[in-house]
Amino acid sequence: MNWYPVYPAKYTFDINANPDCSNDYVVFPTNLAGVTAGQASLIAYRNLYAGIGLPFCGVANPTVYWSYNTNFNNAGTATNGTVETSPVLSGDGTKVAFVETRTAANGGAILHLLKWHALDGGAINTAAAPTTATVWTADGLAGHCPVAGACMISIVLNGAQPDSASSPFYDYARDAIYVGDDNGVLHKIINAFGVTGATPSEVTTGNWPITVNTGRMLTSPALDSVSGNIFTGDSGGSLSYVRETFSTTGTCGAGSPPCLGSTNITPAVHVIADAPIVDSTTGKVFIFMGNNGTSAAVIQSDVTLSASVTASLGTGTAHHLHAGAFDNTYLTGNGSAGSLYMCGSSGSSAPTIQRIGFTNSGRVPASPFANAAGTMNAAVDAATLTVATGSAECAPVTEFFNANAPAASRDQIFFGVQNLGSGANCGGAGCVMSVNVTGTPGSLAIANSIAEINGPSGIIVDNDASTASFQQSSSLYFSRQGNSTAGVPCGGTVGVGCAVKVTQVALN
Repeated sequence: MNWYPVYPAKYTFDINANPDCSNDYVVFPTNLAGVTAGQASLIAYRNLYAGIGLPFCGVANPTVYWSYNTNFNNAGTATNGTVETSPVLSGDGTKVAFVETRTAANGGAILHLLKWHALDGGAINTAAAPTTATVWTADGLAGHCPVAGACMISIVLNGAQPDSASSPFYDYARDAIYVGDDNGVLHKIINAFGVTGATPSEVTTGNWPITVNTGRMLTSPALDSVSGNIFTGDSGGSLSYVRETFSTTGTCGAGSPPCLGSTNITPAVHVIADAPIVDSTTGKVFIFMGNNGTSAAVIQSDVTLSASVTASLGTGTAHHLHAGAFDNTYLTGNGSAGSLYMCGSSGSSAPTIQRIGFTNSGRVPASPFANAAGTMNAAVDAATLTVATGSAECAPVTEFFNANAPAASRDQIFFGVQNLGSGANCGGAGCVMSVNVTGTPGSLAIANSIAEINGPSGIIVDNDASTASFQQSSSLYFSRQGNSTAGVPCGGTVGVGCAVKVTQVALN
């Protein structure tokens, strides 16, 4: 399993909209270099609501919507990198941003901005090549996008360093992208999808790009829309923040915004693998650490990183601790009720589902936060669930509340392990599992499971849809972390990577 999570990207974003077989799609990076008329580096599928029974889209499997070889720079010269992090979509779904990483010797990371065209490519091994461009203007002139058809704008990140762990974060309100690199530098791209201007570019003035922690790989960043601060972890185990020009909270280490914040949190002796989670309502930031010196731990901080609390998840420190997920009670409340679910390590390093509440319970002294509401408890709850029979890494946790599911099981978490899964259908190997967390149950149990080679990537969810009206329309999407085998094939094929869709209700 990758030490950083990679997620596919799904359009549309509205979980309550009626499913659409023609226009809803999911895009996956392949982690392979592209070849025109050959291997795709980026591929999207539609007719998503396919499968057994009477699927809404009327087909057994999703179909390729488009596939591209994206290994080009703006001059049209071939590049040799791979897409190893998550893509992000524009608000209207017509464009996608992603990073091709290359070694510094090969020129460093490239942020690609792709305007796709339906039915280009047609299969994973017949990839199309988009027109290379420098501006979004669609008039067919040199350096512009064609009047109709795909085009791609490519920006080599300043400093020419690789990007192994940082996915682009898109600020939908300002048409800006933030992304880190392997040398501890945070970059900003403006006019990313052409909403505020036709020419995307990296900002290289006014303190940008900003060095966060020299020589360290940055995680994906997260912008807090309320404070205007950008949070990022790194491979040295630090959580830091950058103040944007519209930041309202915190102080600069030097100068004025944009700037690196004056404080950070550095208790970890292990890389931080996942992006921070920001709760803008309560003004809290969460980071997940595989080893803070004594245990795996989750840390809750304020948005200036000047006050924080820590909860241990167990003394097993052999694996990365990936991001947890809040239950529906927390997400629909004021931050003082509900739970955060994580897949941490027990003393034996066996992955264990644990949860923690937000009533400030057990803390002496009390909450250090100016806003004490939603302070994390001092310890995880007694209800835990071991999900593997031995030491194995656990994937990030994804939560979804489906109002169309039976009332007793509407709120579920989904996750996976790379090996030794405990679910009934895991076969003692890599596996994806679900747990019902509706109403904070007194005990936890694996509800469903499905074998997946080396476990899953990050898991995303599509719709809150009626399975009676829209069969196969409430599903999960992820990719396997290992190539298919005879026992766990990919559509009948062995030895290949596989994009996976399974239902939320039964993982089938």
